[in-house]
Amino acid sequence: MPKPVLALVMYQARPGSEEELAGVLRTHVARLRELGLVADRPHFVAARTDQNGAFVESFWWAHEGAPALAHDHSEVQEIWMRVEDLCVSGGVKHVQLSPLD
Repeated sequence: MPKPVLALVMYQARPGSEEELAGVLRTHVARLRELGLVADRPHFVAARTDQNGAFVESFWWAHEGAPALAHDHSEVQEIWMRVEDLCVSGGVKHVQLSPLD
């Protein structure tokens, strides 16, 4: 059985793009899940209270190969390009995590 992979993504919106970025992030994981790329496990997206325009998202990729499949999917690429446009340069940072059991 494929092992899900925990991901953490941090975003920094361009000034004036905060609300639009929040809107995209509200539906991002749901769409990845519909495409079979994200596991049916808890996820969240939240605004940071200590930094204006900063957001954090956490979700579980369905398996180790899911990120590569996402990179090859045209609809996902459209979403991610929109996110990149709404963020400052270098404003999207990805981290893969291994939970402590």
